Amino acid sequence: MAMVGPNDSGKSTLLKVLAGVIKPEFGKVFINGMDNQLRKNETRRVVGYMTQNPNFDFQLSIRENIVFHGLLYGLSTSLIHSQIRKLSYYFQIRDILDSYPANLSRGYLKRAMLVRTFIHDPEILFLDEPTSSLDLHSRYIVWDFLQRLKGEKTIVYATQSIDEAERLHDRITVIHHGRIVLEGTLDKLLETSGDLHHFQIQFEKLNDDMFKRLSKISTVVTPKQIGNTFDFYGRNRRVMFDVMKIAIEANLLDFKAKRVALETLIKASTEGELSDSD
Repeated sequence: MAMVGPNDSGKSTLLKVLAGVIKPEFGKVFINGMDNQLRKNETRRVVGYMTQNPNFDFQLSIRENIVFHGLLYGLSTSLIHSQIRKLSYYFQIRDILDSYPANLSRGYLKRAMLVRTFIHDPEILFLDEPTSSLDLHSRYIVWDFLQRLKGEKTIVYATQSIDEAERLHDRITVIHHGRIVLEGTLDKLLETSGDLHHFQIQFEKLNDDMFKRLSKISTVVTPKQIGNTFDFYGRNRRVMFDVMKIAIEANLLDFKAKRVALETLIKASTEGELSDSD
């Protein structure tokens, strides 16, 4: 499941609560039927949590950091080193295992964090922006690995990449101000937009009178002026003809029309641009 939403919408906090890192202010989280606050030892064994920002001990090498993490889960030294060999090969960090965090790029640190997160082979993964700071090649490595785990493990991740959410999700949850405003499969979410389209008409000069005239058209939804561009939504493409009848009188330069996609739907739902009555 992909969690998307604006910055400070509550994605990272929710992941921390689910992983048992912080205690919820109200309500409870159950992992495999166990309260993750009352039965921390049992639930932490089945959960892998990755923070958004690297949080290694800078006095230890990457290998030492990962070994220490594995020991916290009660893994044997031989199993830890076996897991490190396998995971570091996959994530292509074998050459930097004995380096110290301060000497590594953020991209290397993020991949090392993934190795650390998977070291105890958890059943449930809570990942906070696992591909941020990664180049395109590294992103493909990460998502190929996660795709291989689909069907075997539960994966909940926060991301700012709408493209990733569209291509790699089973379900998408949109969070805003700590609340779920949209949730479902991509197809179901886009169905809620009906025949909604996003339009932009660019003028040589868009004055206040023209903006007011266009905004009064009954089929125009949430009109907005962006410089000399008239930006609005419509429930079907026919609204364009209503607007063009008036716009053609002015110095029209260009226009764009497109079916609402996930990015626009998220923007509309989190900024209050489209109400149920629209």
